[in-house]
Amino acid sequence: MSATRYLEIAERLSAELAECAHGTRVASEAEIARRFGVGRAAARAAVQELERRFVVRRTQGSGTFVNRRIDYVISRSVPPSWSATIAAAGATPRALVKSVRTIPLPAELADRFERPAGSPVHEVVREFYIDDLLASRVHEWIPVAEVPHLDLALHAVDSVDQVLRQTVRVRPMRAWCRVSVDRRP
Repeated sequence: MSATRYLEIAERLSAELAECAHGTRVASEAEIARRFGVGRAAARAAVQELERRFVVRRTQGSGTFVNRRIDYVISRSVPPSWSATIAAAGATPRALVKSVRTIPLPAELADRFERPAGSPVHEVVREFYIDDLLASRVHEWIPVAEVPHLDLALHAVDSVDQVLRQTVRVRPMRAWCRVSVDRRP
């Protein structure tokens, strides 16, 4: 068997799964191996490749399912509402505030905030779920001078966007964003 056979299988499955509704159950590794006349290792590698590409998601004990693609556009012209974006795509969003703490502004962020390093900022850590599956973990920094009691406000409302609009009367915009993807163990 060629070392790239699993990639050929992944390409073929990816094209087929693009026609399926999200949540559709994907054939098992054994079924894929039989269908393509390869060993279980090649079938497993093909499914892992699909998972790396976010075409499918695996749920231990339940199976492998077609993933839903939701594009989260970050721009100055679009309000930064992750929940609204997810809901508009037909999924169920949930945000969970993991922590809010006051820290000195890290030196590497000072220029972006146009504040001196060490200025007090709220570091907000939140997790976002789509249909009860963890989608992302976010670290945000908000100057304490702008929203002194952000920690209290976020206990009442878990939307940073909503808190800023209601308490400070500002229209938040993302000036920059860095995204990284870490595969879940």
